[in-house]
Amino acid sequence: MTIGQAYSEVLTPREQQALLQACDWLIDHALDEFASINEPKDVLETVLGSHLPERYTYRYTPLFYKKFAVCLMTVAWKLAQPEHHPLSSLAEELAAHAIIREATARLEMEAEEDAEEKGDQAQTHEPLDAFLDAYFEDMDFELLFEDRYDGLDETEVAKVLGMSSFAFGDWFLPFSEEPSRVAHPYVL
Repeated sequence: MTIGQAYSEVLTPREQQALLQACDWLIDHALDEFASINEPKDVLETVLGSHLPERYTYRYTPLFYKKFAVCLMTVAWKLAQPEHHPLSSLAEELAAHAIIREATARLEMEAEEDAEEKGDQAQTHEPLDAFLDAYFEDMDFELLFEDRYDGLDETEVAKVLGMSSFAFGDWFLPFSEEPSRVAHPYVL
């Protein structure tokens, strides 16, 4: 199976393979680790939870974890389609970010191993950079990982910039009512 077909102009075959491996690995862990979640802090001890902003730990319930896992699977499905399917929500952006971080880690580790074998220096460009630019409309979701930006989305500046809500209760809501932004029914 190929993943990232819709982005073949910016993804190398090796990057596509890394994305596929990251999707499989994250989905397997998400399903396997669900049974270990009894309280919010347990989520951060999972592989999937390691890709979530820590400041919301107390909000990460077992139901949240299931919904986020569904977003992860939805993003994996979207990436496997031959045409672009936009991300529908902040939760899907976070899930896509988790997949890309895992794929990047795989590519970097592989590059280091290759460099050691050949006695070369590791590559200087970041893997998947071009894909990030093509895939995400913006990278605003990264602000969730920095406490200093907490509440920024509620300011006038955010409204002028067209930022969507970062409120935890809005993470699974579609960005708009466009048919292409339909979220998986389970998360709603």
